Amino acid sequence: MECINKIYFVTIIKVFITGVVILAILGIITIFININKNNGIEETTTYEFPLQRDVIEQVIDEEQLTWRIEDEQSFIEDQSVFSCRNNDDVFCSLNTYCGDKGRFIILQFYFPQDYTSEQIQQFNQKDWLNILEVTCKFYCSSIDTNKAYKEFLSYLERRDSVKHEYGYFTKRINDTHLTVNLSSFRNDISHYQLSALRIMNNKAYENMAASRVDGWKSYSVSRGIRIIDDINVLDIREIETEEQLVRLIVKGYLKDMKKLKKMPKNLQEALTYHPHKDDYFTAKLTDDTGSIDVFLIKTSLNSSELGHNRNHYIDYYVKDKLIIINFSTLNE
Repeated sequence: MECINKIYFVTIIKVFITGVVILAILGIITIFININKNNGIEETTTYEFPLQRDVIEQVIDEEQLTWRIEDEQSFIEDQSVFSCRNNDDVFCSLNTYCGDKGRFIILQFYFPQDYTSEQIQQFNQKDWLNILEVTCKFYCSSIDTNKAYKEFLSYLERRDSVKHEYGYFTKRINDTHLTVNLSSFRNDISHYQLSALRIMNNKAYENMAASRVDGWKSYSVSRGIRIIDDINVLDIREIETEEQLVRLIVKGYLKDMKKLKKMPKNLQEALTYHPHKDDYFTAKLTDDTGSIDVFLIKTSLNSSELGHNRNHYIDYYVKDKLIIINFSTLNE
């Protein structure tokens, strides 16, 4: 009998300890979830891309947004494009894709001609965060939306929409690229308007850069700007021409990337618009023939990725010997 009691007692103790461990684990999980929610990272449903109409309408309803879908279409396989509009007649194109070229969601915004200064201020204050949160929800990204929004506001505080007509905010988290394009609001340039919001993986980001090449070349032709293709770094120093601007395509890699501490005078004088130091890096463009100092328009590619050989699409201001890399693509 005594032996049976001992076995019974030991069994009770084991059950008790197991229960305590389970409760502790559940408690830790609960705390972790709460911490994530407080940081703007909530458990989200994974939505299949490209997004379908019923999914978008469901999320709009859940978030109590004033947007409605007016039309839908797709231009290529694995893509969906929806035309949306809110109660103030603001138009949004919602484009999602998932296929061989990566995965992305792109929102582009167009404001009515008679949209007022008061309306754009209200839109910026009330809708920007909601749009970011919903876009991240659709994409199911690991972006901490509250942190990203604070960084975005900090970026805006350093800019003047009158002086700096355009804004380009970028954030990179692992394989996810977040970009926000801004432009001065046409009816009151003292405020920015949201032009586009993009979230994409690295493959889509690289493919989107590659898709810019034809447009870059076409623009050059339309403006009578000469393109020198497949030139090396050493030969850049030898360019002699009366032209103020030529465009170059150079194969090489970048090293010693640094943020600008202040806007260099030669860069400010060369450009027809007012550049902001946050929108540029300095670097050394390098190939087998040597290295040369360049400016690089802001990108969310990291130094390791830019340290591989790429095609660099360049504006070269001849008089000042000023080199600005517009964008870079992977070598084919």
